[in-house]
Amino acid sequence: MAVRAEPTPTTAVVWARIGLLAVAVASALTGAALFTFPDATRVYFAWELGPPPLAALVGGFYLASAVMFAVAARLPHEQVRSLLAASLALTLPTLAAIPLHLGSFDFSRWQAWSWVVVFGAAPAWWGALLGALRGSEVVADDTERSEVVLGLAGALTGIGILFWVEPAAASVLVPFELAGLSGRFTAAWLAFLAVLAAWYAVFPQRRFLPALALVAYPAAAFLAGVRTFTDLGRGRIVYLAALAVFAAAFVGPARRHRP
Repeated sequence: MAVRAEPTPTTAVVWARIGLLAVAVASALTGAALFTFPDATRVYFAWELGPPPLAALVGGFYLASAVMFAVAARLPHEQVRSLLAASLALTLPTLAAIPLHLGSFDFSRWQAWSWVVVFGAAPAWWGALLGALRGSEVVADDTERSEVVLGLAGALTGIGILFWVEPAAASVLVPFELAGLSGRFTAAWLAFLAVLAAWYAVFPQRRFLPALALVAYPAAAFLAGVRTFTDLGRGRIVYLAALAVFAAAFVGPARRHRP
């Protein structure tokens, strides 16, 4: 019986896999530091990310990213375009925030310079990969489109805009303080999740990674909240319960759409 040979990966696919694995490793290291030491970011991070519940939250997001990007590196390139588009949505507003908050960085430290260099190059990198790895996404018809998840994408977008425009005022939505660059970086993560939710709603053939992300990131946020529970303010029980429900809602879809 003849054995079918696997197609040889293109140069773009090889570079994409290398990039995804590199991001997975960097995310694991960054996430572990932020999650373990959320009150010491001024020592090891690019700026003083805080307060501790927010640092732990971002650490959780990085740990979730380590899982997501490691999984994506093993998938056919058509399946990873959602993650590439979401990464572009994360890095563009982060880059835009840098000149608005230059005073937050101590440029006598290599961490500050590495942040500026990485996020200065990242949008072009993700945009180039997204263009090179063209997919064959089929837009969902009315019976396949998930209007609920599309609404979720819209809600995440709206909250992200609020966090970006007025992060301090947006603190009423979470049980910790949002301000300055930390608040705007949180807004960038919401843009990341909004793109993944929109991809899930619109492209029914490519739902595995978005569904997995919509489990992993809320679950990581829940664990970060538990990690810093005593530092959370009013509404912390409702906040944690909402995250748990959010993550649980996509466990079934992630299993159902597994390649």
